[in-house]
Amino acid sequence: MKKAKTLKYLLTLACLLTALCAFTLSVHAEIIDSGTCGAEGDGSNLTWTLDSDGTLTISGTGQIINDYSFPYKTIIKKVIIPDSVMSIGDSAFSGCTALASVTIPGSVTSIGNRAFSGCTALESVTIPESVTSIGNYAFCGCAALASVTIPESVTR
Repeated sequence: MKKAKTLKYLLTLACLLTALCAFTLSVHAEIIDSGTCGAEGDGSNLTWTLDSDGTLTISGTGQIINDYSFPYKTIIKKVIIPDSVMSIGDSAFSGCTALASVTIPGSVTSIGNRAFSGCTALESVTIPESVTSIGNYAFCGCAALASVTIPESVTR
């Protein structure tokens, strides 16, 4: 009798854990696509993944995010840029109409021409003191952008 109750308890616990694991896996976003976005060699020094929540995550080490690098521009909502990126290329995120915010890491020293132009949902941008150059029209057409603080380190 006691073994039967213990077995029933263990089976119930196993079912609950299985259900919990299945729920946890379904909550995480799935990767939609991935590619390269580095400027060195074949570009594989920097890679990107886009998940079903619209988060574009850049990984690796490199000098620049190439111009016109990212497909799926209409579903990118958030961009994660690692500290290993030193500059953002011309038009890199141009036309990412769902992009709401971006934090530029302290390793970035330049933001290219039209880098974020046409990002109509962009509400906030954090530009670190490390940035010394912001290209022409970098934030042109960012209708939702209420304000941008440009650090004194920017000379161009």
